[in-house]
Amino acid sequence: MKRILLVLIGMITLTSFTDKAVLSDECDVAKFYKAVEPDSDVKVLTTSGDLEEAELILVPTKMEEGTFKVEVTRKGSNLYKVDGTDYYIETRYCYEYATYDEAILKVESNYGYNKGTIIFNL
Repeated sequence: MKRILLVLIGMITLTSFTDKAVLSDECDVAKFYKAVEPDSDVKVLTTSGDLEEAELILVPTKMEEGTFKVEVTRKGSNLYKVDGTDYYIETRYCYEYATYDEAILKVESNYGYNKGTIIFNL
């Protein structure tokens, strides 16, 4: 009886872990941006009061609604570049380290809190 109980507990634990692992590959999209390369010597003032040279300026943009297969590369915390384009995706609580990884981008809206989802590890 104890063995059956331990096996059942093990199966429930394994199933719960697997479900969480699958869910962690899907991230909410907060915003879409289009990158603009600044002229040389353009500076930005950061929120911490530091003056730094601007590498890219990310301008909020709208995306066509739909589902797209894309390649993405992580550029920073919660920031992914759609490879081969000037578009960037800001996510929420997304910890996927991607380098030219295939993903599915679901653009559901250009308004509101969530704009869509991005799904990794195809």
